[in-house]
Amino acid sequence: MDKYLYTCDYCAKTYVPKRRYKQRFCSNSCRVNSHKRKNRLSPAKPDVGLKAPSDKPHKEGISMAGIGNAAIANVVTEVGKSIFIKEENKPATKGDLQNLASRITERYILIKNMDVRADGAPAYFDTTLKEIVHLKFLPPWK
Repeated sequence: MDKYLYTCDYCAKTYVPKRRYKQRFCSNSCRVNSHKRKNRLSPAKPDVGLKAPSDKPHKEGISMAGIGNAAIANVVTEVGKSIFIKEENKPATKGDLQNLASRITERYILIKNMDVRADGAPAYFDTTLKEIVHLKFLPPWK
């Protein structure tokens, strides 16, 4: 470590350097201020290859290439899903839910002339088991 006194290039104070080799500035603030002053005093650099900003904002349009890329991406995604995802792990569609609801309504028929149970479950006739059941989770569809 240097034991000599040095003079700051910005504020001209003397200081003992804290780093291994000679420092040019006594502190970070002097270093930053010197850099700002140097850049302020130097002539402005010409903008080479830059366009002047136009008054009108750039408006992106739809191109046939973009539409083609989106279509290809959708096809590849759907093919990948059908190949790599098992049928039981695929999400249910609206048609699947309607099919399930129709099967439930075909199996359980609401009995309208029978009172509900004490816990509020209405009576249904189960067409598969051929008996009366009380189901609380089914809404009365019919």
